[in-house]
Amino acid sequence: MSWAARRRLIYGGIAVLIVAIISSLVFWKVFYSAPTCTDGFRNGDEKGVDCGGSCRNLCTSDTLKPIVFWTKIFNISGDVYTVVSYLENPNITSSNSSVKYKFKIYDENNKIISTKEGVTSVPKGKKFAIFENNLYLKGVQPKTAELEFLSFGPWIKDIAVEPKLNIKNSTLTSTSTVPRITGTITNDTLDNVEQVELSVFVLDGNENVVAVGRTYVDNLLKRTVQDFVFTWPKPFNLGVESCLAPLDIVLALDKSGSMRSEGLFPPEPFTTVTKTAKNFIKNLKSNDQVGIVSFGNNPKTESSLSTNKETSSLAVYSLFLSTTTAENTNITGGLTNGLDELKSSFARADSKKAIILLTDGLPTLPVDPNNIDFPSTSAQDMAKIIKDFGVDIYTIGLGKNVSEVFLKSISKDDSHYFYAPTKETLNDIYSRISSRLCEKKPNVINVIYKIIK
Repeated sequence: MSWAARRRLIYGGIAVLIVAIISSLVFWKVFYSAPTCTDGFRNGDEKGVDCGGSCRNLCTSDTLKPIVFWTKIFNISGDVYTVVSYLENPNITSSNSSVKYKFKIYDENNKIISTKEGVTSVPKGKKFAIFENNLYLKGVQPKTAELEFLSFGPWIKDIAVEPKLNIKNSTLTSTSTVPRITGTITNDTLDNVEQVELSVFVLDGNENVVAVGRTYVDNLLKRTVQDFVFTWPKPFNLGVESCLAPLDIVLALDKSGSMRSEGLFPPEPFTTVTKTAKNFIKNLKSNDQVGIVSFGNNPKTESSLSTNKETSSLAVYSLFLSTTTAENTNITGGLTNGLDELKSSFARADSKKAIILLTDGLPTLPVDPNNIDFPSTSAQDMAKIIKDFGVDIYTIGLGKNVSEVFLKSISKDDSHYFYAPTKETLNDIYSRISSRLCEKKPNVINVIYKIIK
């Protein structure tokens, strides 16, 4: 190629390059738009269309649906109901301001009798509730409810620190008239909160929700406290009651000769004593333990502490009175065996422990030739050891030959002694003791909050 041709080629290439650069600059200025999170295209570092990467919106594939723990419907008054779902957002750094849902309400035949749609916000990484109040359901009987998600708005990255609010609430009061819960909400932070949604759940002894409520607190300023109150227009079923602690109980039953003073075939009052003891065992709660001790001349542990009520009842049923041996009343031995059982490996550290001792007379064993009162004083000494160990002693004196002074002296206190003038009064006495043994656990109250943005 000649020099002239090469020169023309070089000049032509330079000209083409200049035109290309000018065209690129014109295109960049006129036609090109930088990728954004709202341009409707998947570009830049996005994982999807306008989501993921540096975008605030998260892609649906990167989020989880809220977890629904339960959905229930509650009668408020007459034909007015409230349906509630309790949920948790497992996405700890993302929230959603627009979630459409639908409640489905069913009757006892699992037939849909009503639906209700709505929109809610989902706070990041916490438990929350969805309420639909004032549902009027006339002429139908709702049984169950279900929550269905219809659609989700964009899931938003939310790494901001949310103001932490402190809640204190009272117990449930006025339960027989207009149930009421009061409390305070405190904002100890340096941020004002425009509105807070408060939800309350009242649970029974088996942790079933028996009542719900919702209220709002507006303009919760920084470093301030506001009161709140939940009320219900009528009393509601408080659900299953339970004891504060499970029971470990030993029944110590007298089988001295005098327990057949009212009849021999069958021996009375002994037969009635065993029947009423079995009724008492039957009415204990499933997690209560009971052991059986008998005392005559010699104390005997008839059955160890166990939640198996059939075993304990069989031990009581198998008790018998000797017809050939004169049986004395060894109360000290009965108490000693009772304490041994409550100190055994069968006893539980968190239980309420008690001995219920029934007798129809005065102690006559053990004896000390030098101390005529030894049968009584030895029982009193053993009772003190038992009470110091933290065991409550209840005593039942049956019939006219008991010593009220002595039985009160070995009881936890005078109020733990019960006099049964006749065997027919024993069932009532056992019922009264049962009420005393089981200190009712109050309903659990759970108040949660959601900051409305």
